[in-house]
Amino acid sequence: MANRKTRRREQRRRLPLSARLSLLVLAAALLPLAAVVGVNDYFARDKLVHQGTTALTNDAAAQVSLVDTYLRERELDGAALASLPTAPAYLGCVTAQLLQATQPQQAFLLSQQLKCGDPVQGADFYQGSNCRALRVGITRDVNYTDWSLHIAHGEALLSSNGQKETCVVDPKAPGLTVPKEDLTQVQQGHPWISAVYFDPQTKHAYVNVYNPITAEAIGGGNTVLGFLAARLNTNYIDGIVKGEQDANGSGSFAFVTDENGVRVIDANASDRFTAIAPLTAAAQQLITSEQRYGGGTAVTQQLLPAAASSLKSKAVQDSFQGLATPDGAVQYQFVRIHLKNVPWTYFVLSPLPTVTAVADDQVKLSLFSAGIIAILAVLIGLIVGRGTAGPVQSATGNLEGAAVALQKLAARQQSSASEQQWVVDACKTGLDSVRYLSDAMNQAARRVFDASNWFHDYWDRLTEEQARRTVQHLNELARYIEEAARRQQASSERLGKAITVTIQVSDQLVAGANAATESANQLEYVVGNLQRVVGGKIGRNAVDEMEEQADEADQMALVASPYADQQPGRLQMPMPQSPRQLAAPGAPANGWNSAPPRAPRAPWAAPGQSQVFDGSYMGTPSGGYSPSYGPAYGQPAYGQQDQWAGAGPSGPAGRANGWGER
Repeated sequence: MANRKTRRREQRRRLPLSARLSLLVLAAALLPLAAVVGVNDYFARDKLVHQGTTALTNDAAAQVSLVDTYLRERELDGAALASLPTAPAYLGCVTAQLLQATQPQQAFLLSQQLKCGDPVQGADFYQGSNCRALRVGITRDVNYTDWSLHIAHGEALLSSNGQKETCVVDPKAPGLTVPKEDLTQVQQGHPWISAVYFDPQTKHAYVNVYNPITAEAIGGGNTVLGFLAARLNTNYIDGIVKGEQDANGSGSFAFVTDENGVRVIDANASDRFTAIAPLTAAAQQLITSEQRYGGGTAVTQQLLPAAASSLKSKAVQDSFQGLATPDGAVQYQFVRIHLKNVPWTYFVLSPLPTVTAVADDQVKLSLFSAGIIAILAVLIGLIVGRGTAGPVQSATGNLEGAAVALQKLAARQQSSASEQQWVVDACKTGLDSVRYLSDAMNQAARRVFDASNWFHDYWDRLTEEQARRTVQHLNELARYIEEAARRQQASSERLGKAITVTIQVSDQLVAGANAATESANQLEYVVGNLQRVVGGKIGRNAVDEMEEQADEADQMALVASPYADQQPGRLQMPMPQSPRQLAAPGAPANGWNSAPPRAPRAPWAAPGQSQVFDGSYMGTPSGGYSPSYGPAYGQPAYGQQDQWAGAGPSGPAGRANGWGER
């Protein structure tokens, strides 16, 4: 019972069949879709990242090529002007004037060689030619703001901004000072592009393009006489970097760093001149002393570990993933390329969600499709589940009802079985008692009859004592018959009660049979519903099979019966519909009248031997009569040692009934 209740509780806790079918249909619809989308997304993301990296690399290479070409052209602008013969001649004349105080002989020879004193092609001619060259240099690019001609030690001789007519520079005028790091490079005869500076007045970042001028054209070898310096705004490069915003997907951008890892070109003004890599103390001091980047103070650091690590690599280009800001959460795809003409590095980056946008869109579309499919699957599952679960639920209810009815039937039949056992035992005991009392009364009545005949035949021979004892014996026999009748009445009452209980038990068995029939009908209906749910071939009814088997068994019993030839048809014993039919008039009760009575047994519920049944006459009449009575179990009642004195079998008192027999 406990296990049955536990199973019922477990069944109540389970999901309904319709819900389980809905989930099954949902899983059958979504799992293949999820597998396909997952596999496609896994491979598509790698391909998209690879394609995005290739696109970023191609784009960065194209932009770097533009920047390199642009800076190379600006170097060629200065180289073209520096190659004019008037440029070294003018610088030679200036150098000769400077050498007059320390080396007058050398100064004189140089001045004579260059005809510096000639009013037509002398120093004034050279100065005018270089001034016109500086004005021409301004027109080479709109981003030039100043062109200047410097002597080897860095002092500016001529300067032009394209607006003023004169090019002569006042030595005391500020603004044309050459930083030491740039001057060192130029004095060694190297063309040089300076670091990025910032003009707080014009709000523009700029670089200085230096081109050394040697004495080779005037026969002086590779001696550096001076150099050209051109201030170039970075507007063109800024335009290239700004053009990278959202060019490679939403959120993509680019920036340029110098050799110190400082962003010198950035579309976002707040990020310009911030370091992405840790600055050394020497670099920080150089930046501060030269007032590089227009500040003269420590540079703010916004460290990007992935970019800083790639910046140290000597490889021309690299690709990696990392954060675009120190406190960012979105991963970016980076492409890094070192420029050729300047110690700068170009970075272009795009958010990974943008790179994988196609895969994400596919996933979103798949999720949207999956949602629609899920709704349809749930609806279909509910419809199919309800259609399927309806008969099953109905069958379950019928099964529960049948189980309850069968439980009640089992309880009733168990009680009826115990009562029926008691009734059987009681009926057997009552039947034995009634049979015994009937035999005892029969024997007692026969004794009374025999004793009365004997008393009638021999009364004149009996003494008074023998007559008195004979009358006493008849009295005891009468009391014995009375006691036997009373006990038979009690046994009859007990049998009546047993019959009543038997009727009740029979009624209960009939009710149990009806309940079993009802349960069988319900189970048959349940089986039909379950077969409709399961489908397939419908099996035979179990009740029909049982009836066929019962008919076959009856036929075999009829063939084997010894009375089969006496009956025209099949031997049948009708099953009474009610126990009362068993007590119908003329019907034998359990076969009581179907056989002669058996030998009497001990009285039913008798407390012990009766003195009536165990008494005997000790004396004998004068004629020799000495009867001995003993209605004990299995013993004859009379005539064991009956004698007449002087009388034999041929005497007048001889009877065929056994009195006087030996």
